[in-house]
Amino acid sequence: MRGAIALGFQGSRRLPVSRPSVRLSTIERPNVVGGNRNVPKKSLGIIFTIRQNPTRPRPLYDIYNDYLDDAEIAENDLGFEYLWVSEHHLSSDRWCPAPFAMLGAVASRTKKIRLGTAVLVPALHNPLEVSENFAMLDNLSGGRMDIGVGPGASPEEFIAFNVPQSESWRRTWELLDFVGKTFTEERVTFDGEFFKYDDVWQSTKPIQNPVPVWWGGFGPKSLRRAAERGYHIMGAGAPLYDEALIELGKSVDDHQVSQITAIHLAETHDQAWDEAQDGIHWFVNFHRLRHKHYSFGCTPEGPLETWPPAQELRNIKGLGFMPGFPMYVGTPEFVREQLIADLGGRNGRITQLLFDFRAGGGAETPAVRRSMELFRTEVMPYLPLD
Repeated sequence: MRGAIALGFQGSRRLPVSRPSVRLSTIERPNVVGGNRNVPKKSLGIIFTIRQNPTRPRPLYDIYNDYLDDAEIAENDLGFEYLWVSEHHLSSDRWCPAPFAMLGAVASRTKKIRLGTAVLVPALHNPLEVSENFAMLDNLSGGRMDIGVGPGASPEEFIAFNVPQSESWRRTWELLDFVGKTFTEERVTFDGEFFKYDDVWQSTKPIQNPVPVWWGGFGPKSLRRAAERGYHIMGAGAPLYDEALIELGKSVDDHQVSQITAIHLAETHDQAWDEAQDGIHWFVNFHRLRHKHYSFGCTPEGPLETWPPAQELRNIKGLGFMPGFPMYVGTPEFVREQLIADLGGRNGRITQLLFDFRAGGGAETPAVRRSMELFRTEVMPYLPLD
């Protein structure tokens, strides 16, 4: 790691920072893990929405390496259990279009933290290529890969890839069916609506069996289908998922639900917003414009009809990216209070909290590092993870 920007570092000398008495990882993790892993009931992770703020452009080399350093900090300083990488294409903020490539780099810099896509859009990919990429990453990482998928929502991406967006759901389920067969069968013949394979030998198998799968869709039919297949869910506030699990006779405790949370901490409320507001403003506005609707940028009362200037965001109580995806910007006391309430079930059942520490790509790295350190010392020891 480039020591000058690591948590608790100044130059190449570690500052005397006291560690919290409670660490997330309370068990020894084996090198090879499968679907029935013995992990804490509630876990913490980090999600990479790798991008830049177009108003303050930086070389992608520097941006990527900042995130790779974040990966080491998440594993070594924060003790996080999960790290996820998102996917978007052809965006003005140069959002990461190749999550498998990034995860390969992360795998080389980490040893224990689980890795995954959050989310991969299967409709934009070739199923055989996804199978091979995932299996190779699982071997590179020593059996640490999860696969998170969703139907996608950006019309520009579907147009560019020459895929009708109306086919997204069917293509997604079809890809998952095919990939699952390649992981468990020596040779695969597959006759799908969109993809056909005759006696294919996908010779690279993952270490894990079964492979953990996470679903990123929220429609009633898709939640039930995810429950039927035993997939975990990315996104809080999905009671229909638990209802389907119970109806199907499945154990709710065996199925995870994650909540993604944008987060930034500073000594004062105004300092936190001064550092994070530009990135959060761009992050939400990007989705409002690209997806052509206004469910992005909301409060508990519902979506905001208009998206205010960046400097006004701090005055909006309960501001979130979308339902089930809160944004907590403020002092450690404020953030701690919100997360304790979330873990207590105010947004529904949650087994995993995923944090975007870079405030939509807008916060500068020194501010991000200070935020991470405040989270480590002033928030983590108090979270009810048992």
